[in-house]
This record gives sequence, C-alpha cells and structure tokens, in this order.
Amino acid sequence: MVSCFTEKHESIKQKLSESEDFLDGVESASKIFAMLGEPVRMKIILALMEGELCVYHICEITGGKQSAISQHLRKLKDSRIVKSRKDANQVLYSIADEHIFSIVKTALEHSKCL
Repeated sequence: MVSCFTEKHESIKQKLSESEDFLDGVESASKIFAMLGEPVRMKIILALMEGELCVYHICEITGGKQSAISQHLRKLKDSRIVKSRKDANQVLYSIADEHIFSIVKTALEHSKCL
C-alpha cells in the first residue's frame, strides 16, 4: 500500500515540476481565482452574466462608485475575464469567455453546500 502511494506521489511531483504547460495553466488558473475572489469583482461578473452593461449601470447594480468600478473593470479586462467595446459615446462591458460562466456558477452552487 505504501509503495502505491509513493509511486503516485512521485508521478504528481514529476508532473508539477517538469511540465511548463501544466505550470503555466496552474499560474493562469490561480490568477483567475484571485480576480474572482474579490467580492466587488464577483458582483461585477454576476451583473455581466446577465448581459452587456456600461459602467453607469454596473455602478447602479453593484452599489459601487464609478472610480472603483472602473478600476475593477480594468483589472478584469487585463486578466481577459471581461471585454469591452465602444458604442457611440459609451463603453459596454461583457464576459470575455464562456468558461467564466461555468466557473462562477459552480462556485455559487458549491457555496450553498458549505
């Protein structure tokens, strides 16, 4: 029984230390969770999961101040979690990747189990 654990342990250790692609994925995933781990940013994501919004409406929905919401949106955009497009004289924000929907929905479902 101990030898099986040791072999498995060595396999995991090798995977974590030798695969640059795997390590890049771990780092990227950690950054996504860090971005989503801030409550205001999570509220922004939840609002954007309902559809495209401008900063004004995001502020109204989340109760945040425009300067703070804009900073959070910049961080989310830099992390490629949110994207933006210009429409006439306003900027509209939306979720950049469909995977974010799954991550957030799973996290919310899991939070009900705690």
